[in-house]
Amino acid sequence: MQITVVGAANVDIITKSKEKIVSGDSNPSEVKLSAGGVGRNIASALAKHGAEVRLITAVGSDTLGALLKDSCDEIGINTESWIIKDNISTGVYLAALENDGELFAAFNAMNAAESINISEIAKYKAHISYADLLVLDLNLTEKILNFCLELRGEGAVMIDVVSAPKVHRIADMLDRVDILKLNRLEAEEITGITLDTKERVKQACFSLISKGVGRVFITLGMAGVCACEGKNVIFVPALPVAVKDVTGAGDSFAAGVALSLNKDLRTQAQQGITFAAEHLRQMMS
Repeated sequence: MQITVVGAANVDIITKSKEKIVSGDSNPSEVKLSAGGVGRNIASALAKHGAEVRLITAVGSDTLGALLKDSCDEIGINTESWIIKDNISTGVYLAALENDGELFAAFNAMNAAESINISEIAKYKAHISYADLLVLDLNLTEKILNFCLELRGEGAVMIDVVSAPKVHRIADMLDRVDILKLNRLEAEEITGITLDTKERVKQACFSLISKGVGRVFITLGMAGVCACEGKNVIFVPALPVAVKDVTGAGDSFAAGVALSLNKDLRTQAQQGITFAAEHLRQMMS
């Protein structure tokens, strides 16, 4: 299965508080630096599970960009389509975690992914058009998202929403999305529905399906996942696992869904949850 991922690659700087975070004060913490970015994380999980995956992204011609590319080469991600620029800095994602591993706050500088223009990405249109699956993350601009979707024709497309502030980038293109993966906050933002009950989660799914999305997966943290296709909506519980760091778990979920592209709705959701739980267990080791 050939998969092309177009999205962000960046350096993650993760700080985890040793005690409950106190706002407005200095909190003793542990700090970790690693390769990240939604597009890169998804590509990494896919490669580790044997997929033939190409990542199209942009980084700066700086030390962080070189480190990212080397790390992707090492795990088998095809990096021949990377756009390396002299006039930008490689993206950075900064997250502050509570002592229980839950996200307290996050910040990102994704100018690299957002700097990609049509002429740069058009060089790789064959890889976008003819892959078995195209995965896009919403760190890309609306113009690039639309360009990629136009190139696909009838090919399957999966969108990872990334964050609530960016969800509206895809709002007018939902009828061209086969698989939409988003979390509770992102689903609330794009549908305007507060997801405080199962019934309202269902309403949000049906709202997105009515706009043309093929399958919807809303991750709900410890409550598991709601998956929807047509009039069929299911809830799949999360697997029991201790949480040290939630960073990247959603991206691993997306990879699990991608690798079960031709499976039924429940199998896709279950494989996504399995991949996410596997990622969390690895973070504990």
